[in-house]
Amino acid sequence: MNEKPTLGERLKRLRSERHLSQRDLALLAGISTNSVSLIERDEISPSVSTLQSLAGALKIKVSYFFDDDYTGNILLVKAEDRPTITGNGLLIEGVGKRLKGQEVEPFRVVLDPHAMSGERQVVHPGQEFVCCQEGKVEYLIDGQTYVVEKGDFLIFEASLPHIWRNPFEEKAVFVLVIQTPDESHDSVQRHFIDFPSITHLG
Repeated sequence: MNEKPTLGERLKRLRSERHLSQRDLALLAGISTNSVSLIERDEISPSVSTLQSLAGALKIKVSYFFDDDYTGNILLVKAEDRPTITGNGLLIEGVGKRLKGQEVEPFRVVLDPHAMSGERQVVHPGQEFVCCQEGKVEYLIDGQTYVVEKGDFLIFEASLPHIWRNPFEEKAVFVLVIQTPDESHDSVQRHFIDFPSITHLG
């Protein structure tokens, strides 16, 4: 049975598809060449903001780093089957597969006290939905602070600069759903059959 590729292996494969050196990718993503090298060797886990910067530089959705190919119409993901990324006080669980033409990217995030998504605010197309399950998480959106407590919903336009953090003394657990306007990639897949990541273009 083949093991699923690691995040580092996925990043290296994607960088190679685009004929980019580690230095090229680092410049595009605004991070150090050493960071790219360490991530590709799975020696460090990137922060959420670094992951989003890499995805933006490579013009893919963040879900690429979690996904397996799936072409069904219904997707049930058991808790024990969710792929995870950990590091910097974060545990991020992805779906691991995606529906064809899927326009939502759901994640479960566990945020340790005083941990955050990253130092830089991010912007991207679409909208974000947040549902806090435990503790509380603080969102800074376009200069305004919103505290999302257990049971609360937060929805906003993701084109507004935003960042999330846990300045509190208890861990926060929340569901984050990123919506990205999209359309079928069928014709793209047919033209670029040697580039499996093409279906994750953002």
